Amino acid sequence: MLKLPPLTILRPQNRDELISGIADRQSGFKLLGGGTDLINGMKKRLYPTASLISLKRIRELKGITYDSSRDHLTIGAMTTLSELIAAPAIAKTQAAIADAAKTIAAPPIRNQATVGGNLCLDTRCYFFNQSRSWRKLAPDCFKCGGQVCNAVPGAKECRAVFSADLPPLLIALNAQITIDSATGEKTIPLIDFYTGDGTKPNILHENEYLSRISIDNLSAKKSLYRKFRLRKALDFPLAGVALAFESNPEGTFTNPQIILNAVASGPIAIPEAATILAGKSFNDEEVVQNAAAALNAAAKPVANVGSKPFYRKKMVGLLFKKMVAELVAGQEA
Repeated sequence: MLKLPPLTILRPQNRDELISGIADRQSGFKLLGGGTDLINGMKKRLYPTASLISLKRIRELKGITYDSSRDHLTIGAMTTLSELIAAPAIAKTQAAIADAAKTIAAPPIRNQATVGGNLCLDTRCYFFNQSRSWRKLAPDCFKCGGQVCNAVPGAKECRAVFSADLPPLLIALNAQITIDSATGEKTIPLIDFYTGDGTKPNILHENEYLSRISIDNLSAKKSLYRKFRLRKALDFPLAGVALAFESNPEGTFTNPQIILNAVASGPIAIPEAATILAGKSFNDEEVVQNAAAALNAAAKPVANVGSKPFYRKKMVGLLFKKMVAELVAGQEA
């Protein structure tokens, strides 16, 4: 059985105590949200640290609010996935967000896991996400401080896979995030949060934390997220596609955005496919085929998770065509 190393846990009650705790430790600590991924990684000695700062008691980081006058949704970073799924505001404005959350892990994990934790999820790789004794069998990779990628020999950068399910859909919906620190808050588009670097997948510094997610104009949009995985519960995505566009009675893709998941070291927007779809009907089979081909071409998975790269690449286009078929079926219902 893998055990946690000896550690201390600071449990601040509010923002001031959190900022003070971060300043006191300066470095060598980890922020603890739900801990569903972090604790497992610490048991495997993936994240060497002797200190955790828990965010669980900070009320300002929790909750979901919807301002109907502005069509503006705010989600606290410490909101659990189960709370996100059950929120009436989500069901009313953009049920696809809840649907995406339902694909993550299983109910007991979703009761603990947080929205902020999913957005900050580390990249994954078969050669990295192992016990310390297992990792000794291979050279130290980029994520372990080495200079090789064990998944792609000769690669000049880490090719660990981005595997969080909420970010692709939230990016397609033009979500923004607020990052807080001792120097104050800053709000940026969610897509700018991700680096595409497998070793450090987001721009968050050690003295910063994610406080909330906000989305505007939800009611005017239609969105979907579909993912490929080996099991219907627990598994991380092996490929995923998020689609969002402005709702309209004509059944056309108006200002579409398409984001791919789990086929690179970050979520990736595919403007080529969006351009093909723009202004076209759900029923235009040639357009759908061309967009699917563009998505397949953009996906560049590697052999570091539990499915062959060529199969994951093919599944991207199939997932997209499945979503469009659902849109067409919705028209006919």
